[in-house]
Amino acid sequence: MFCPQCGAEYREGVASCKDCGVALVATLPPEPDEPEWVDLVTVLRTSDESQLTVAKSLLEAEGIRCLLKGAGVQGIVDFGQLSGASLAMNLIELRVRSDDAEAARELLAAENLPFEETEEAGPGEP
Repeated sequence: MFCPQCGAEYREGVASCKDCGVALVATLPPEPDEPEWVDLVTVLRTSDESQLTVAKSLLEAEGIRCLLKGAGVQGIVDFGQLSGASLAMNLIELRVRSDDAEAARELLAAENLPFEETEEAGPGEP
């Protein structure tokens, strides 16, 4: 028997941990896996919220996990009030794992979305 909180092991017949006071369990859950480093690649850069929504849902429907870099800006900034230079500073990037980039670009191209050709995210970049 094991304490799920502190991990202490007890003999059979003991019901709760003497230190934590919680009920014992027969086995402890497995240790969480160490996080793995993942290189991300930008496949779409836009300030158009509808493009982001379509692209993200399209990729996720195909099992391609993605991340938005710069998300949350739309709720703060009124895009209609921005000049071209200001708008360019508020682009949101849609990023995928580097091994999913080619498939992601193909899906975006099939939907006529302006995908990015370059792979600029590398180690140390989110």
